[in-house]
Amino acid sequence: MPTGFRVFVAALMVGVLGLAACGEFPFGGESEERSMAAPAMAMAPEGPAAMAVPESDRMSRETATAMGMAAERAVVRVAEAPAAAAPTVGKVQVESESQESSVQASATVRRVIRDATIGIVVGDIAEAVRRLQALVDGIPGAFVASADVRDDDPRSISTVTLRAPVERFDEVRGLVREQGSELVFEDVGGRDVTAEFTDLEARLRTAEATERQLLDILATAQTVSDTLEVQRELLEVRSRIEVLQGQLNLLANQTDLATITVRLHPAPDLRIERLSPEGYVMHGSTEMPITIANHGTVDLRDVVVRDQLAPGMVFEWASSPGVYEAATHSVVWEIDRVGANTSQDVWSRVRLEGDGSPMQVTATISASGVVREPDEDRAEATLPFFVDLSVFKEGEASAPVGRDVSYYINFHNRGNGDAREVRLTERLPEGMTFVRAEGGGRYDEGSRTVVWEFPRMAPDSGQGVFYEARVERSEGRFQTETAIEFAGEDRAEVDNRVVTFLTALPEDVADREVFGPGSTARDAVGLLLDVLRFLANAAIVVVIVAGPFAVVGGSIWWGIRTIKRRRG
Repeated sequence: MPTGFRVFVAALMVGVLGLAACGEFPFGGESEERSMAAPAMAMAPEGPAAMAVPESDRMSRETATAMGMAAERAVVRVAEAPAAAAPTVGKVQVESESQESSVQASATVRRVIRDATIGIVVGDIAEAVRRLQALVDGIPGAFVASADVRDDDPRSISTVTLRAPVERFDEVRGLVREQGSELVFEDVGGRDVTAEFTDLEARLRTAEATERQLLDILATAQTVSDTLEVQRELLEVRSRIEVLQGQLNLLANQTDLATITVRLHPAPDLRIERLSPEGYVMHGSTEMPITIANHGTVDLRDVVVRDQLAPGMVFEWASSPGVYEAATHSVVWEIDRVGANTSQDVWSRVRLEGDGSPMQVTATISASGVVREPDEDRAEATLPFFVDLSVFKEGEASAPVGRDVSYYINFHNRGNGDAREVRLTERLPEGMTFVRAEGGGRYDEGSRTVVWEFPRMAPDSGQGVFYEARVERSEGRFQTETAIEFAGEDRAEVDNRVVTFLTALPEDVADREVFGPGSTARDAVGLLLDVLRFLANAAIVVVIVAGPFAVVGGSIWWGIRTIKRRRG
């Protein structure tokens, strides 16, 4: 090895030892010292084999290793220390001064990552995406980084990510907000990465300086082992440089271009639904329920529900916060907020006092902001009323001549509306004479009809009347007909008429019970039951009276038969 080169190496080692004595290593710690000393330990000869190596080879290996360690640590130290404290070692001193000035210059530039997330309501997702694309096309350096466009569903949110120069960050945010009919939210963030950026730059320059030093050493290596060791160190340093450069590039991209994430919310689908109440009757109270639904991803505010009542409805009360407006004859609910994808119920209670005509109620809903499907913001319900009259009659099936017979007539309104101008009639046949009637009945001799009239019959109600007639003919079969009607259409007329028969008997059989065509089904069933009861009683008598005699007779017969067998 030339003498001048050995002197240079010795001087360099002295400088490194001086730095070590002061404790001024760039990464200060035992782990760094161990990592830097590892190549030297690996290059040092071990065991007896070291004795076989020439003195000049050992010296070159140790010298190259020490130079690599010293060069890297010296450059790092020079980059961090002031210029006056740098060791005066030729070329290394010049590089440290240039690196220090670069660090001071870059420290004056602030590096900040700017980002924002903006949610807006749009009427058409596809059109909104096209407008955002046109927006970035008009800004140099801006572009659409990604887009997740969902179907046109009020429950789906589409996302578009924009990148724009950081100096136009606020301008782009304002333009994005203008694309929506409503701003749902805006979240703006910033992170100062100046220190991190400066640290990465310093570490990168140090690694590059180390690489240059190793290349110089590689050029002077005299043995194969020295060359391999230096090349291994070069690979590690190059790998570290690439990692640092990648991190630095990423930070530079994040700080040079701001990220704006736009969430596109479709207009919410506000709906109102209602069902007609069940079991309602005229002059009774019933509840009118209403369901409000927000099928969307954003809250709806200042929601107003108005239920227009029919003229025949009398307001009683409403669920909170509903109030009754007498001027418009409607119930109004003002709701501050209806959450996204939620529903709630409101209702009112009314008393029905109409004239029998169907009652229609109309509920409408509105909210501040844009909503979709406006035809779903209205719900109607119709309450029809009907009358269902029926009549039932009870009376005698037979009667002797000259006797009065009584009939009881019951009639009902099984509908939910009033039956007005109700007329009940009973037509008497020839051979029967009207005697009297109760319940307001009057007899019309011209038509031989008993008539009852009622101005109104309430829903789900019933009444009964009574009349008497005398049998004037000694023999024959009389037919009486009862009918009920009102000033309107009956829901089922099959039970509005009933026909009964009466059998007239002569005086000499007046005390007999007669079952004839004039008898009703009830009489037939009663007669059958009487026959069955008679047969049952007869069987009981036979068992009770004849039973003991049968037992005694059977015993005697059995005894006589037994005696005869023994004698025979």
